[in-house]
Amino acid sequence: MSLSASSGAPRPLMKRPLLSPGFKKPSRWYLPLMGVIALGFGVANYYESQPHRHRYNLEEEDRLRKNRALMDAYGDKQTVQDIERALVVYDLS
Repeated sequence: MSLSASSGAPRPLMKRPLLSPGFKKPSRWYLPLMGVIALGFGVANYYESQPHRHRYNLEEEDRLRKNRALMDAYGDKQTVQDIERALVVYDLS
């Protein structure tokens, strides 16, 4: 005769959490859905950064043009006139 009142199977110490019937485990469309969401974020970030990239390119071209003008002005410093011309170009920048 058995002293326990339950059947032969041992009872688990902790109960499993109850999930809603529609969300039992990740289904076969979970990974494609996450892929579509990640793609959406990527596209949104790309289009959001376009105006900033265009403005950066314009600023970079302006900076390179000024640097080129300064290098041309300071490139040949063998006479006093070359140095004076370089100072004039530097003051215009």
